[in-house]
Amino acid sequence: MKNKKVIIISLLVVIVAALLAWFFLKGSFKQEVSMNDPVDVVVDFYNPWLEAVQATSTDPYTEGLVDNPFLSRELKAKILEAKNNPENLIDPVLCQTVVPEKIATRRVYRNDTEAQILVTARKSESTEQALITLLALDGGWYINDIKCTPGEFGPPQGEFTFEKEGFLIKGSIPAPFNPEYWHIVFEENGQQGHVAPIFFKSETVCLDGDGKENACNPDQLSEATKVFVRGDMTEAGVNIKRFEISK
Repeated sequence: MKNKKVIIISLLVVIVAALLAWFFLKGSFKQEVSMNDPVDVVVDFYNPWLEAVQATSTDPYTEGLVDNPFLSRELKAKILEAKNNPENLIDPVLCQTVVPEKIATRRVYRNDTEAQILVTARKSESTEQALITLLALDGGWYINDIKCTPGEFGPPQGEFTFEKEGFLIKGSIPAPFNPEYWHIVFEENGQQGHVAPIFFKSETVCLDGDGKENACNPDQLSEATKVFVRGDMTEAGVNIKRFEISK
């Protein structure tokens, strides 16, 4: 009986000590935040991650990118758990089974306490995407979670009737084209010099050279800029659905 009491007391001491240690560690941890815009917080984490994944001599874990101070502790643990799972075939950050050449970001929403940003593969038919949730804290933002989910932003093959990379031209375009409108000069079947007028619509999604979504402003475009255009071809030209500036 005495031995049982000793064991119980010892167990209680161990439990209390563990609880005290847990509360101490929890109380001593302070989540760091970035004062940048949520989109920039995501881009600053994702671009180095993509570069490390693409590299042949290193990887994101060797580079210590999981230790980014603007990630929550839970997210860091989640990423490491996925890395150590031999059955996991998808990158837990990019949420892609095939490493993309480039990525794009798109704001889903933002309010005073939370924001969500979507990251997709650029110039890809992949429908895989990463949905990043950021939380507000002390006037800044940190990445709280990443969820890999299929989505509608990577269009299936054949959805658009026009998908071309080329260069912009407007005022210097020769007749019979109208210099009042932007045009894309592209290659078709190995032949250069094909031209199509392009038209921005209210539903057009525009991405800058870093893959960030911005308001479409055709007046700020420059001739000879390399772009990737997706849209629907009509008799008048291309009604743009997605407009990406290429680096």
